[in-house]
Amino acid sequence: MAGQILHQAREIAKRSGVANIDMQTAWGDPVEVIIDRAQQEKVDAIVVGRRGRGRLEGLLLGSVSQKLVSLAPCIVVVVP
Repeated sequence: MAGQILHQAREIAKRSGVANIDMQTAWGDPVEVIIDRAQQEKVDAIVVGRRGRGRLEGLLLGSVSQKLVSLAPCIVVVVP
């Protein structure tokens, strides 16, 4: 399933004119994995979606996108 999602995302990005696309899958805590990979690869930006939890639930449970915005070593773009 992850492979199919990555393939679809790659096709959308290509049609939108994105020239260089690097998509990867990994296991572990999402924030830790994404930050580690961003540091290793010296990426310019991270693009993530948001799940759409309500404000209270998001505050209580935390949010991958919120943590990335705070902790990432580069620009983080959160797509609604």
